[in-house]
Amino acid sequence: MSGEDGGARDFGAWMRRRRIAAGLSQEELAASSGVSVRAISDLERGRTTRPYPRSMRLLAAALAGTGPMPVAAAAPGHVVPRELPAPVRHFTGRAAELDKLSELAAAGEVPALVICAVGGTAGVGKTALAVQWAHQVADRFPDGQLHVNLRGYDPSEPLSAADALAGFLRTLGVPGTEIPDGLEDRARLYRSRLAGRQVLVLLDNARDAEQVRPLLPGDPACAAVVTSRDALAGLVAADGAQRLDLDVLPEADAIGLLRSLIGARADEDPDAAAALAGLCARLPLALRIAAELAAARPAAPLADLAAELAADRLDLLEAGDCRADVRAVFSWSFRQLPEDAAAAFALLGLHPGNDLDVLAAAALTGTTTGQARRVLGLLYRASLLQAAGPGRYGMHDLLRAYAREQAVVAEQARVRDADGWRDRAVTRLFDYYLAAAAAAMDILYPAEARYRPRKIATAAVTPEMAGDAEARAWLDTERANLVAVVVYCGGHGWSRHAADLAGTLFRYLISGSHLPEALTIYGHALQAARRSGDLAAEAEFLNNLGSITMLTGHFRDAADLFQAALARYGRCHDRPGQAQALQNLGTTEIQQHNHQAAVGYYREAIAAYDDVGDSLGAAHTLTRLAGAETELGWHDQASQHLLLALPVFREANDQGGEALTLNGIGVLNASRGQLAQAAAFFEQALAIYRRIDNRNGVAAQLHNLGDVSLHQGRYQRASKYLRQALARYQEIGQKHGELMTLRRLAEALQGADQPAAARAALADALRLAAETGNTYQQASAHHELAESHHRAGQDAEARRHWQQALALYTQLGAPEADQVRARVSALEADRDAAGQAAG
Repeated sequence: MSGEDGGARDFGAWMRRRRIAAGLSQEELAASSGVSVRAISDLERGRTTRPYPRSMRLLAAALAGTGPMPVAAAAPGHVVPRELPAPVRHFTGRAAELDKLSELAAAGEVPALVICAVGGTAGVGKTALAVQWAHQVADRFPDGQLHVNLRGYDPSEPLSAADALAGFLRTLGVPGTEIPDGLEDRARLYRSRLAGRQVLVLLDNARDAEQVRPLLPGDPACAAVVTSRDALAGLVAADGAQRLDLDVLPEADAIGLLRSLIGARADEDPDAAAALAGLCARLPLALRIAAELAAARPAAPLADLAAELAADRLDLLEAGDCRADVRAVFSWSFRQLPEDAAAAFALLGLHPGNDLDVLAAAALTGTTTGQARRVLGLLYRASLLQAAGPGRYGMHDLLRAYAREQAVVAEQARVRDADGWRDRAVTRLFDYYLAAAAAAMDILYPAEARYRPRKIATAAVTPEMAGDAEARAWLDTERANLVAVVVYCGGHGWSRHAADLAGTLFRYLISGSHLPEALTIYGHALQAARRSGDLAAEAEFLNNLGSITMLTGHFRDAADLFQAALARYGRCHDRPGQAQALQNLGTTEIQQHNHQAAVGYYREAIAAYDDVGDSLGAAHTLTRLAGAETELGWHDQASQHLLLALPVFREANDQGGEALTLNGIGVLNASRGQLAQAAAFFEQALAIYRRIDNRNGVAAQLHNLGDVSLHQGRYQRASKYLRQALARYQEIGQKHGELMTLRRLAEALQGADQPAAARAALADALRLAAETGNTYQQASAHHELAESHHRAGQDAEARRHWQQALALYTQLGAPEADQVRARVSALEADRDAAGQAAG
């Protein structure tokens, strides 16, 4: 399937789901959007491969306002990203280049994606030009602007295209659980999300064409601007990119930039200003650093400053190489720094992430926050750091490489504590991140504190977090840095830090649907554990990866990972770990409707928790065991186990466990036919889940309340609850919950005499079951589709679905196979009787 075909089909599938959730017919959607019924029908059936962008925008706009809860995660056009960095201060010159970019972008009026590749040497101002132009034309791209720094020439690893796509997809509203694992799948979904939209994509600091190509949009209404030191010849030849090469600034513009930065001094001695511009090779990066030095020494004549730079340049480097000229400016600026600022600059280059705040800087440099703040301000004013957001600083990749060189030089020059000076600095940084992350997690998930890794004693000041909002905000802000720290630690000998930080972040990552980041963290942590021979850590990260895989709905793959974790926990005699893995295995069986197998795993898990005196862990498993027992009709046992678990959670102030148990009591009451009592327990659980901001729990309780209304025959009320649940499941990317809710919604729609809408919902449920490999749910969806077609007199379709359901139920050994077999036999008998009567 081509990218365009995939985008249209994805949009059509989304449109149908949203239309059904809103209770609209195709005719009603046509009336509200202005798009014909035929066009809507063709889109939903996948018959249209190149829909008009205008039609897609009209349909998205019409559906965006329908229903009580908008489905932001699935709606192309719903999220409008504004990711452009701020333009540089005193941008000077480049009028011809700006005009050229505008001229190239104007070609977007014909059906061809515009790709502009801005090239040139390091420090020539590629990013500044691209950002300046992007701000000038932002209004021509009303659906938003995306930006990513690909770190193609950073001293550390470049950002992979897959990771860049994960960031873009999240920005475009795709939940972490719906971001595919593979590069190609992410690229297809990305192009689909941009279909029918006018978006400007700025891909900064690319390494090569291979890194860029998956990030290019597919819609001709979009534009992409790529900056790189590479010629990107492959992008030009194969993808039709238009190349714009930047040279150094003309002398007049170079002097003009100096004038805008240092004022009248440039006019008072024009020869010295020209000399200074020449010594900076007329490169904007070098000119800005030189200007900041001049501004810091207002009494020094420009001629003297130019002479100093000339001496450094001749002493250190060969003339004629632009990068050499930049390096000379760096050296000159670096030599003017106070000793503490110079040491801090060198150490800041060791940070593995993109940016940092004053607390991380204080930890890295081993200073107080006041000292760190003063030094960061000094380095920023010297243009050796750049602003990366409120209170945050980053480094140009050339400066980062230079800073790391200076860190090596500084360590070699130290007399008393030379050995390990850099290692001690980054260890302080890693200790800080681990301590701060643990503090945030203790606020958000206090009941699980004892399950998390050891706490690190650190002299660094950690952030103040008064409550849940501040703790979550810190984790969200630092998430990219935390990923970078785990990756760096895992590959550079800090395996214990990698393991501890990964273990600390687990609940945050999976509860917040940050699954791409979680896969990166636990994949690297697992590799580090294997390299270091840490069997216990290997078991933990296999267990974590299993939990992530289970969230995506791939229960069999998850079970394989849990089994691998269980074996390793056994080899290192880790009973708590065995208990966790056994509980997780039970949950995978529940999701595949294997309740007897689940009971066995849960009982083993409870025994393991009892062995180590973990009453809270046992209570969590008792609640899950009760769920399996309820499904099996063992109501008395289920009731006993739920009543044992509830006081344990309340005593421990484990609100999530309490809500889970109240949910279980509600399910048990519903199973006994006590619907009013069930609804009361679901309402109690819903209130707790809302209070602790557990979106998955909120969705589950809305689903349960819809289920109760359905059994009471209150179909409109059931539809209302189920649509709210469906929207929340789609927002967080919980496909299994979405699947189950679609099945219940279909039942409510059937009861409300909307059979076509019910079948459409079941078709979506069937698709989700196939995507996630849930054989039981596939069989159930086929069975329900067959019943719906049979009621409508469509016996050929009914027979087809029943035969597929029978094959799947038989494969599972499920008792439903006998019921379906009887339905097929009855249908065949009716057909034979009808044939004989006709004969």
